[in-house]
Amino acid sequence: MGSPLYGSIKFDEELNSAKYVKHKLAYISGVYDDLDLRAAADTTDAKTDTGFALRDGEIVESLWDGDGAAASMTLPEATVGTLCVFRFSAQADGGATITFTNDSGDYYEAGTITVPVTNMGDKLTGLRKPAYLQRWTESVATSGGAIVTVASSHTNLAIASTATNNQTNIGAEIAWFCDKKGYWKFSFLGSELGSGAINATFETA
Repeated sequence: MGSPLYGSIKFDEELNSAKYVKHKLAYISGVYDDLDLRAAADTTDAKTDTGFALRDGEIVESLWDGDGAAASMTLPEATVGTLCVFRFSAQADGGATITFTNDSGDYYEAGTITVPVTNMGDKLTGLRKPAYLQRWTESVATSGGAIVTVASSHTNLAIASTATNNQTNIGAEIAWFCDKKGYWKFSFLGSELGSGAINATFETA
């Protein structure tokens, strides 16, 4: 017979994990000062074109601009407390698509995410807040954005580097955090280019 306190015990174990607490706070605050930075030589446009694996506890500043090949990135295994961040450090508007694929057997938590469109000016990320995948289904899009539905069967995130007007300008960030083994949450901080319209492709599948 299972312990009636299993849920409480599991929660206590997570709270007692320094890594879990540190990464959860970083995820919800968008402050990544304690993460390791991937070497710049490994995150060039050419390196991103060929694809590489994101790592737990690491932020990458990629110079991918979308002018060349479609990029195929992979996420680490979704274990509780895992956090990784991808930052666009170049203006990604070349038209190609970048896809982030989960490790085998990992999925996204079901829910919705609504990226706001504020048109406050190019690259003004300091005036914006990240949009978060939330478990409940938003019925009305807020802040001029569009509701993106994420299913628990989905295993990748694809974003097209749409020309002229998009949200993958310099400073845009995607963060993934695992609250439940085998499932990812994610957030997106857009950096607007032109009108700041959401990219032509911004979806999980």
